[in-house]
Amino acid sequence: MSTIITFYTAANDDAAEDDGPGRDAVEFAGFDVFASLEEWESLLLDRTGDQIAGPEQVNDEESPLILGFLPKLTAALARADAATLRDVTARWVAARAADGETLDPARAREILTALVTLARSRRRLYCQVA
Repeated sequence: MSTIITFYTAANDDAAEDDGPGRDAVEFAGFDVFASLEEWESLLLDRTGDQIAGPEQVNDEESPLILGFLPKLTAALARADAATLRDVTARWVAARAADGETLDPARAREILTALVTLARSRRRLYCQVA
């Protein structure tokens, strides 16, 4: 069974947990979301190794697991222009390939473009993994 990854926005952690994904939610599957969240932080915030904080779990459940994006990562996504998206997409696909995961570049671009759109809503960005 494939893991369903839902990205969405909420006003805060309580709303993310209590209300879950809303109208703005986008769903994806077929990639390692945990590694990807750290890679996006590394690529967009120029962090490596111990500097990577990773997402914060906002609920006590194992399924669905709800992770909150770092505010700095959300801000970086919101600021991303076309050139940044091309660069981050290529580097993300390469990082996944280095870990043995095949990620279609067009699909990677679709995911990152959706995240940029959500990040520009000026609300907190969340990820639900079920």
